[in-house]
Amino acid sequence: MIDSLATKTVDNSSSRETRQRILHTAEHLFAERGIAAVSIRDITRAANMNLGAINYHFGAKRNLAAEVFKNCFEPVKVRQMALLDQMENEAGSLPIPLEKIIEALVRPVVERGFVEGVEGDTFLRLMGGCFSEPDIEIRQLVRAHFDKLIRRFDAAFLRAVPGLRPEELFWCVNFIHGALHLSLLACTKQGGLLSETHQKLDATGLLQRLITFMAAGFRTAVNH
Repeated sequence: MIDSLATKTVDNSSSRETRQRILHTAEHLFAERGIAAVSIRDITRAANMNLGAINYHFGAKRNLAAEVFKNCFEPVKVRQMALLDQMENEAGSLPIPLEKIIEALVRPVVERGFVEGVEGDTFLRLMGGCFSEPDIEIRQLVRAHFDKLIRRFDAAFLRAVPGLRPEELFWCVNFIHGALHLSLLACTKQGGLLSETHQKLDATGLLQRLITFMAAGFRTAVNH
């Protein structure tokens, strides 16, 4: 009986390690090449696994991609929602100030983007790539993963900026993602976008400038 339990524990541990190795490999390949460009065979070769291991743990590539999103982005998304909850509680019955909403959306991404090493690089590459995937199924997967977050923040923005039309909100949020991603690339070791005369910012400096810039964009959009 003891031997049987020990064997089962080892098997479970081995299964978890296999699953994590597949996830880790897929995450880095997706970040490097884009999700649509990476095949299941690419992942099996890089992870030194057989096809059966991926089928057993994830089934289709879509399911594996969904797990990669969850593994990489869920902690950031949870933090964004928590900050928005906190700011809603502080505002009470009043709209949340625009700058506070932007901070709740942007701060967790900025802080995560400044993580040193391969982990931080992978996050930035995945963040940039997942919103520009050519495969419509992947885009739908990305949208589904962030749908609740998007709806919560869209509602908060519309309440905070009277007169902002939904079509203008769409562009404001897209500009937020673009500015956020490019500025993070410029301010971290993936940079090279800044000239030698411009000093890179730390996380706090970048966050302050992003909030100021983005808030001005929202308010200008009302007059369009």
